[in-house]
Order: sequence, then C-alpha cells, then structure tokens
Amino acid sequence: MKKEMIRTEQAPMPAGSYSQAVKYGNLIYVAGTCPFELGSKTVKYPGDMGKQTTLVLEYIGRILEAAGSSLDQVLKVTAFIDDLDRFAEYDEAYSAFFQVDPPARSTVEIGKFPPGMRVEIECIAGTGN
Repeated sequence: MKKEMIRTEQAPMPAGSYSQAVKYGNLIYVAGTCPFELGSKTVKYPGDMGKQTTLVLEYIGRILEAAGSSLDQVLKVTAFIDDLDRFAEYDEAYSAFFQVDPPARSTVEIGKFPPGMRVEIECIAGTGN
C-alpha cells in the first residue's frame, strides 16, 4: 500500500510540516484541525466552544470528502479542549454531527491554545470500501 497526502483549500492549511490528512489503505488519518479562518491563522468565534466545535467538524467533513470519505465513516475522534468544565457545550455541538452510532472518542483538556481558541479535533475514518 502507498500513503496518499490529502489536501483541500476548504479547510485550514497546516501550520507546520504535516498534512491535513493521510490516506493509507482504507483508513484516513485527519490531523488536528483548528477553528481558523480559511487562508489565515485568525481564530473564528473567539471564546465560543460550540461554534468552534461546529466549524472544526465542518472542516473535517470537507477534508474527509476530499479523501473520498465522510463524517459517517469516522471511527475514532480525539478532541483537545481548553476547559473540561465546558465539556457540555462542546458535546452539544459535537453530538449534532454524530447522532447515530457515534465514533469512539477521547477528550483531553489542554493547557495552552492561541488566544480565543477553545478546541482542536483529529480523527481516524474509513473509506467505506
């Protein structure tokens, strides 16, 4: 098998030396995706956990689409949030995307994000093949 780098202009570009996603066989590994304005490193919806979570999952959906998959094929999610006391806000927005048979998930509190940023999400998805 050969790995394939996935890239779409419909989601934030990597801030370092990594790919938005890597497809290997029937799996897609989506890198940590942040709530940045497209084409910049400006945080959208500063301080708003729910809106940022929604935006990040929309971006991940676009990345998966570019890889030939979708949010319905997500197997595992790892989310990094700035404050576990705000988990309910995060989970409310998240659950709108995974209403039936949600993927496995881990949520970790992280100590430092850019100002106003509340969430970063990565995932592993299948291709459905």
